[in-house]
Amino acid sequence: MQNPFTRSRNIFRKAVFLLLLLSVPAWARDYHVSMFISTIHVEEDGSARISEKITFVFVGEYHGVYRDIPVDYPGPNGTNYSLFIKIDSITGDDGAPLKYEKHTSGGYLKLKIYVPDAINVSRTVNIEYSVANATKFFDDHDEFYWNVTGNDWPVPMDHVATSVYFPDKASGGLRAQAFSGPYGSANQEKTVVAGNAVMCETADALPMHSGLSIDVYVPQGLLQRPGLFTRAGWFLRSNPILTLPLYTFLVMFAFWWLKGRDPDPGMSVAPMYEPPENMGPAETGTLIDDSVDARDITSVLVDLAVRGYVKIVETTHKGLLLNHKDFELHLLKGRNEWKDLNDYEQTMLNRVFYSGTVTRLSDLKNRFYTAIPKLKSQIMSALKQKGMYSVDPNSAAGYWGLAAVLIAAPYALLEWSGKVDFFNSGVMAFISIGVAIVICIIIGRQLTAKSPQGVKTLVKIQGFQEFMNRVDADRLKRMPPDTFEKYLPYAMALGVEQHWAKAFEGIVQTPPSWYESSGGYIFSPYTFVNSVSYMSQQAHSAFVAAPRSSSSSSGWSGGGGFSGGGFGGGGGGAF
Repeated sequence: MQNPFTRSRNIFRKAVFLLLLLSVPAWARDYHVSMFISTIHVEEDGSARISEKITFVFVGEYHGVYRDIPVDYPGPNGTNYSLFIKIDSITGDDGAPLKYEKHTSGGYLKLKIYVPDAINVSRTVNIEYSVANATKFFDDHDEFYWNVTGNDWPVPMDHVATSVYFPDKASGGLRAQAFSGPYGSANQEKTVVAGNAVMCETADALPMHSGLSIDVYVPQGLLQRPGLFTRAGWFLRSNPILTLPLYTFLVMFAFWWLKGRDPDPGMSVAPMYEPPENMGPAETGTLIDDSVDARDITSVLVDLAVRGYVKIVETTHKGLLLNHKDFELHLLKGRNEWKDLNDYEQTMLNRVFYSGTVTRLSDLKNRFYTAIPKLKSQIMSALKQKGMYSVDPNSAAGYWGLAAVLIAAPYALLEWSGKVDFFNSGVMAFISIGVAIVICIIIGRQLTAKSPQGVKTLVKIQGFQEFMNRVDADRLKRMPPDTFEKYLPYAMALGVEQHWAKAFEGIVQTPPSWYESSGGYIFSPYTFVNSVSYMSQQAHSAFVAAPRSSSSSSGWSGGGGFSGGGFGGGGGGAF
């Protein structure tokens, strides 16, 4: 394809180079690329076999060369598209293999090739590699768009040429265009389409940071589009972060299967007319959802009142514009009478009556909050001492943390080592991480496991809850007179106090002695429960209220192409 004038010019350049070579001091170092010849065979499945013959001219002493090839490209919808490249061989002038190192970093396949005796000499490096997914497949055509040389070379290239061969049946249907120059240049080079081959060579030498790209239009049907599973495999390999949600599910499911499953209780839920034996309201409410909630803590106070330790008195305080309701709490039994109280009940009384035998709920604000963690711990300890858990919530949190480490560690290690870039998928990376976190949280909350005794007790609690929800008046009339107030703390802990109160309308007419109302209304269980519920809400607000802490701060489809476009490219250098 070279005309006589171009051939004579190249001979002249080589002669000038030899003259200069003899006149350079031994310590001077320089190099450039005198020839870059690329031969490409595109197979029927769209894969490509690429042979690059690169001749380097070394001035001074060198040890080898670099070749960097981009492998990661922006994909559709913010995803990543990776080229899957396999190095077949790297040889020298004589065809003997050259030692080389390779690794992937920053979206590039980086080759470090050792060239022996690269001292004031010209050496040729032959790089042969295959690309599994080098062809783009569109709805109306296919396209092979390849950056032959890359645009990242820091030295000029005297002569660049490429030949691209397609299957025989492509003869007569190919169209091609080529571009040269720095990245983004629209300077076109002449292409020749001969049967199933496309050829191009640069008319002039390419300066540093310039390259040659070739774009071939292939009519649809000449190449075989990859199947669905192949494309799906490529997609996952291009976007490995998408495996994170699945891996998270597998790890978390394994933990749940091994540690978090409750045993079969061997019994079904049936109405129970009393709570499980030796189970207080707070323990009952905690066991049903494995969490010490606000209503569980306040149910302790109400239960102590029902049992005669505390009296609750409504009070009204007049303000400048509005009146507000408060509650006085009276301690009815001295500390020497607390022998039948468990740890968390004693903690409740000690913290409420820290300064005497009478206190107001409003006085507990900014004081009682320090007792909340202790109460929660003691309620949970009571359940563990009674053998209700094989994996208690605290241990489940430990397993949850271990699972999170097992999930995150391999991805973090691969990212840190540079072997995989999980964030080249853009938005998809953050979506995948978000989904993985949700999976981790949902299954992590199921890692608590009850013991055989615990699941049987849970069934009894559920039966008692069903009774309190569906209790009928006839049965209540046959139950002891104190049933309403005795089980009210359990109803509060289980969140069914409204149903419980309605069931006693017209049956219980005498107000409990442990609660004194400030109003003179006729007693009604439903109204009474509303008052107690309000008191519980105020109690919880007072219990958790903490002083504010201070802080400080200081201030062919879209038209056009260009040099550097398409797959391939990159650059190289010498060392």
